[in-house]
Amino acid sequence: MENNRVGNWHSFVTAMGAEMGLLPRSLRARIATLFGLLAFLVGVPSYFYTSHLYLQQLSSDRRERLQVIASSAATIVGQSLVERRREVALLAESPLLKTEDLGSSNIRNSLELLRLSQTHYSWIGVADIQGTVTASTSGHLNGQSVQARPWFQNGLDHVFVGDLHEAVLLAKLLAPGQAGQPLRFIDFAAPIRGPSGELRGVIGAHAHWRWANEVMALAADTSTTKESSNMFIVNKLGKVIYPSDGPQPNSVPAGNLDALDFHAWEDGGEYLTVAAKIPEPTPESPLGWKIYVRYPKSMVIAAVANLQQVEFLASLIAGITFLMFAWICADRISRPLEQLSDIARRIQSGQEAQKFDVQSTSTEIVHLQSALSDMSGTLVARKAALERSNHELEARVLARTAELETANRALERLAKTDTLTGLPNRLASNEVLHYEFAQMKRGKQAYSVLLADIDSFKAINDTWGHPAGDLVLKHVAGVLRGALRETDFVGRVGGEEFLMILPMTDHNTALQVAEKVRAAVEASPVKPVPRVTISIGLEQAYSAQKDEQEAVASADEWLYQAKQRGRNRIESLWT
Repeated sequence: MENNRVGNWHSFVTAMGAEMGLLPRSLRARIATLFGLLAFLVGVPSYFYTSHLYLQQLSSDRRERLQVIASSAATIVGQSLVERRREVALLAESPLLKTEDLGSSNIRNSLELLRLSQTHYSWIGVADIQGTVTASTSGHLNGQSVQARPWFQNGLDHVFVGDLHEAVLLAKLLAPGQAGQPLRFIDFAAPIRGPSGELRGVIGAHAHWRWANEVMALAADTSTTKESSNMFIVNKLGKVIYPSDGPQPNSVPAGNLDALDFHAWEDGGEYLTVAAKIPEPTPESPLGWKIYVRYPKSMVIAAVANLQQVEFLASLIAGITFLMFAWICADRISRPLEQLSDIARRIQSGQEAQKFDVQSTSTEIVHLQSALSDMSGTLVARKAALERSNHELEARVLARTAELETANRALERLAKTDTLTGLPNRLASNEVLHYEFAQMKRGKQAYSVLLADIDSFKAINDTWGHPAGDLVLKHVAGVLRGALRETDFVGRVGGEEFLMILPMTDHNTALQVAEKVRAAVEASPVKPVPRVTISIGLEQAYSAQKDEQEAVASADEWLYQAKQRGRNRIESLWT
């Protein structure tokens, strides 16, 4: 029925064209003309449809790459914020701040040394509970009240990370930013508590916003593309806070960024845009920051334009070839053509194993027969090639997925490794502690915890400099790895603190291991420091403890006792 309709329509168009004088009288020219019109009507929509599909696929692939970049950058920025928060929290727990007068020279000297070693801090200060600054770097704000500042108000209660803001009290005391730009800080604060837990004051640190340039440069190094020039940090109000130099948009486009659409930005132009939420450094004061990555629409369109040029030339060549073929095969319409048509229909129905065995003395029919036979073989070959192409595409997708998984694993390793010593960091140490505690709760043998601290490490830094201090840290880390058993774990959990976990080890055995470790460190000095020793606090975990941190806290108390009793020794419940 459908074939009859097509045939009737073709006859109607041919008859109308002949009546109106639109078609030539020559049958060959008439068929060539009709085939030319058909090629145009099919080719032009196919041309635009193919271009549209390619644009959609290219946009989808590019968006996936941008999403990977945004997620990686968000993880790096979030981890950096957590590290800064942890530094301030650990500083608030230092014995110096817990016991000494908050305005003492020791505290002032300690703050100055910290600021010199951590260049991203522009100001570090200590305020008493009334909000009066008692000690600070360079003496800035000493004696002034910071009671109204958010970092002080929040720092009285919990570890605080504040949103980006311009300098207020320090604006006239510190050197101006680049190109006359206003100083902008991120606030970090933590409560200072005495040995009995009473609130003594607040320590606050202002990190200069140029820290963002260093972090984003690290994020750009982790990607293999050049989209870093189009990466932005956006706060919870939708305002762009990075980059801060040069002409930049003030805000980001609203709407659904998950759709494969190009979004208009206020600085002009349309872009593929993706966003990734930066992990919060502290739940008490969420920042709501996001990483935005964009890619210009013009670059996507340029890639499509290249394909369109190639496709147009290919279509033009194919069209010319098609017309020539129609001109040759249209000379005679007879039974051989009907037979060839029947064979072609059988092939179209799926019977591909057909031979064009038509007997004819006409050269044109012979040529047509040969051409149809070649066309059939080409279609079969293209079908096989298409199947191979599908398999290759699946293989590429699997390979890309494997690369992404490898990148994620590398990022996870980076997040759990101390970059200076190569040891596991606090995050990795907490995971091992949690695992051993869970094993003990299931009825397995108890484990022991050793908390070691390098003796007089501040004096080492003050006497031989921070490079020598770094050498000592790496040297002690290597000695600890070598002195422990294969089943033991060691990680760096603080500035000069190391946590050792001894699975299935009772107190007596742990004491032997601790003595071996202490002696190994004492017996292996590192130049230029003539003598390096450590103090160790030992605690055996037991099932009555509520969590894994109780044993660590006890070990920390024994470590404090070891420091008080002369250093270079081991203290525990039974020593």
